[in-house]
Amino acid sequence: MMRGRAIILAIAMLSLTACEKDFDEKYQDSLEKLNEEAKEIKSGVEQQLAEGREADKTIESAEDSEKQPEIKGDAAE
Repeated sequence: MMRGRAIILAIAMLSLTACEKDFDEKYQDSLEKLNEEAKEIKSGVEQQLAEGREADKTIESAEDSEKQPEIKGDAAE
């Protein structure tokens, strides 16, 4: 009777170990996928920020260009 319980317990422990290993592998795979997606998102955000900064510079440059003729025109009068 005791031997049967020991065998059942051993089988249960092996099953649990196999489940833990499977879980760990799936967890690691999921973590790697999430990290890859995070890198892609970060790259996209950085690209959009760079484009936004470039647009801001272009707008600022255009505004400066518009202001310069006004200053020259005011000085001439």
